[in-house]
Order: sequence, then C-alpha cells, then structure tokens
Amino acid sequence: MAQLSKNDRQQMLAEHVLNLGTVRVEDLLKLVDASPMTIYRDLSELENDRVIVRSRGEVTAVATSLSETSMKYRLTQEEDAKNSLVSVFAPLFTRGSSIICDDSSTVFSILKEYTSVGGLTIITNNWSIIQLAGSVPDWELITLGGFYDRHLDANYGPAGVKMLREIRADHAIISAAAISDGVVYHPYAAVADYKALMLQAASHSHLAVTHSKFERKALYRVADTADFDSVVVDAGTCNEIVETLRNRSANVKIGTPVS
Repeated sequence: MAQLSKNDRQQMLAEHVLNLGTVRVEDLLKLVDASPMTIYRDLSELENDRVIVRSRGEVTAVATSLSETSMKYRLTQEEDAKNSLVSVFAPLFTRGSSIICDDSSTVFSILKEYTSVGGLTIITNNWSIIQLAGSVPDWELITLGGFYDRHLDANYGPAGVKMLREIRADHAIISAAAISDGVVYHPYAAVADYKALMLQAASHSHLAVTHSKFERKALYRVADTADFDSVVVDAGTCNEIVETLRNRSANVKIGTPVS
C-alpha cells in the first residue's frame, strides 16, 4: 500500500472521528499505515486546529453541528474536489468585475487560480483571501472590518455588517459548512447572518461546494440552494444529490474531474 501524504493521513483520521463522534486512540492506530509516533503527532496537530480533543485514550470530534474546523485546517483538505470547481467560475472572472468572497477555503482555492485576470475588485472579510488579493498588483481590495476571529481567520461584527449593507457587487461567491434538504447551514449564527448579507449585497450569487458538505448538518440557515444563481458542485458529487437539488429548482453546475 502506498504511503499516504500527511494531509491525506490527517484527513482520514479526522473524517473517521467526525463520522463516529468518539474513537479510541488504539483504533486509530490500526486505521492508518503509519508509526504510532506519526499518528500521535497527527492527532496533536488536529487538536491544535480544534478538529478533535483527546482525553483518557479517546479522541472526540470538536467540529459538530455546533462548531467549525479552523481555516488553517480547511485549507489543506479536499484539494482535488475544490480544484474541480475552478473552471466553472471562469465567466465570472472578467476585467472590471467585483466579487464578494466569504471566509471559506473553497472560495480561496477558486480565487487563487484567477490571479492572472486583471482589473478585479475583491471584497472579503477573510485574511487568507485578503493576503492573496493584496499580492495581485492589478486587483482592488476592499476589506470588511470588525473583530478578528483567529479560528476562522476572518473579521466579524457590526463594522462589516454596516459595509455589507452599503455596498453592491457584481457577484458573491460563498461556500457552506453543511447542506441539508437543499438548504445551506452554518454552525455559527453570526457567520450564517454574514453569508446571507453577502448574498444580498451582490447582483448575482453563487454557491461553491464539495460533496462532503451534503453529509453534514449545522444549526443556522443561510439560504436555500434554489436562491442562488448557480450551485457549483465538484465532479465527485453523486447523481442523486444533483437531481435532488435540480428538483428543487437549483441551477446546478458540475465541476471538471481533476486528473
């Protein structure tokens, strides 16, 4: 069996714990073909990223319907699935376009593939995207202010809400922590409200989501998938999910498989 990369190994461990809720460490040692020292190091990093918590020989998921994993962790996950979405967004990235981006690693992955397109205006509260946009000389950058949340790597609060209510962009691209029964949800009420305001602040709205989000649940409603101008899913999304979305009038677009 080929050795897994660090990211793939940690994703396998995290998903196993997230699916089961609580797992004994000894069971995780059997799950992955790696040394115990390597597995313990992986678990330590996942704990630092607030994905899991360890106690008395057991590992418990932190990310549930009540919480979200860190931006740092999410940036390393599902890279092929996120890259599958990129080409679908090409018509949006034209000179002179203004785009609101949320704090998702999926949107960051899309945006970084279009840095060769000049004359864009990027509006965001996310610091990973702020740093990316700030590094492109031909892009205008509008940062949504507020209180900085280190875990999500983004600003939130009244200052950003005020800006969103006063601004109008061509497009909003957001992702989702969870999609259940065709509705987008997020674990945090403030973030769900922020995303909803982003959609209202743009002439056209787009949801970029990987298939794993259809297996998750969260508490706070953002929007119905039918409310978006397009719902872009990765090539690994099953036909049943696609048909369910289309049956509720969502405009579903499917990404290109990554070789």
